[in-house]
Amino acid sequence: MKSAVHCGSLESERYWREEDLAALPAVPDVKALAIVQAMDELLFVFCGSRDTLLTRQGMDKSQYDYLHSLGYSFRTNMHPLSLGAEEAGAAENALNVFELLGRLSPGQEPDSLIPEGGLLEPFAVLPGTHEVIRRYKLLPVLPDEQIVRSVNTKTYSAAMRERLLLPNIAIVVRSTEELLQSGQALLEKGAFLIKDEYGVSGKGNQLVDSERTLRRMAGYLESSRNQDKRIQFVLEPLLDRETDFSCQFHIDPEGQISILSVQQLVNNGFAFGESHSPEPSLLERLDREGYWETMHSIGRELYSDGYYGDVCVDSMLLRDGSIAPLVEINARKSMSLIKHNVDRRLKQEGVHTCLIQIPLAAMGEVHYGDLLGRLEQEGVLFSLEAGEGVIPLTSRTLQPLRPSRTTGSTKGKLYAALAYRSEDRKNRLTRTLDESLLRTGYTILR
Repeated sequence: MKSAVHCGSLESERYWREEDLAALPAVPDVKALAIVQAMDELLFVFCGSRDTLLTRQGMDKSQYDYLHSLGYSFRTNMHPLSLGAEEAGAAENALNVFELLGRLSPGQEPDSLIPEGGLLEPFAVLPGTHEVIRRYKLLPVLPDEQIVRSVNTKTYSAAMRERLLLPNIAIVVRSTEELLQSGQALLEKGAFLIKDEYGVSGKGNQLVDSERTLRRMAGYLESSRNQDKRIQFVLEPLLDRETDFSCQFHIDPEGQISILSVQQLVNNGFAFGESHSPEPSLLERLDREGYWETMHSIGRELYSDGYYGDVCVDSMLLRDGSIAPLVEINARKSMSLIKHNVDRRLKQEGVHTCLIQIPLAAMGEVHYGDLLGRLEQEGVLFSLEAGEGVIPLTSRTLQPLRPSRTTGSTKGKLYAALAYRSEDRKNRLTRTLDESLLRTGYTILR
């Protein structure tokens, strides 16, 4: 079996976006971008024993040693992938990891970690991915970048509902006039969302609950910031959701579709909050209502359009008892697929898992190894012997930037999995994790 190289930039939509596409109002957040760029550490969950993980910032040695104590045996870089001091900063941050790998000079390349003829396993196919395959002599078994870009748009998801004869509440608008006309009609029935073509994780979804907000959005799109840019958004009535969930499946290069998992989601607004295993009652309902066949149909249509690889379909259970099987298509790996691979690794009967994120701030420099040591001291750090506990999944996301010279503080996030046998145990793990973060020097921002 060929060894694989795992890497990626998890905010994939940022790099698919065409430059001529108008955008909704947003405040650039350098600190948030630094956290997202460091999330590539999560991809270790896909690594086999002969595989390589390349991360933008390099993995903390204490995290690497901890993961290997759990039975992982991948190789990875401990130092950042960087073009050097002269080109560091905003220009380098604008590149996704494949563009960065493609621009490294001789001597900067992680050649010793990349096996010639290995299989590239990206989080998503992005600009520069196929150039990396050629430069590092990896196996080219990925779909075309333009196809990937197309099938990840919100308009594609809306059109897929029509193709499969599913209820379709989406309205595509391509001008401010259409936005105002359709938006005013929707407001007569209630609030609605303006969805950016490449919106994700709480970004690019604008809630409109008044005509004032609608006209403000239209004015923004007509302003100099969007001058000569193409307008294309999806409008959808705000659904009265009871539960968010998603289905993960894989399409192989021959078109074979494999359903991998369903994960229930606890979202913070429109952004990811927590992922956990589905209730048996939800799975029974999906069986009864033909949900799996719908997923297979989506997979077949994706393959007929030239896409193969990982897929995550967002779905909803609504308060009126109906299911919205297709909210959005994400033709890439996902946080829920990461959670599924944690489950596969544990394989312990009676053990439940959930994937969580904790937003943090720190004054001055805090060492990640100190947190691991404190969790171990408190008896909540997951080990194979205990079979329960906290599994930290990232190290660099906790402090991706050096402390600010003015405030002395920096922001970060901890991504972790909790493995537990009862709700009481889960609550204790959560409580002790919070206490350990505070005692290590972090402030919890939630």
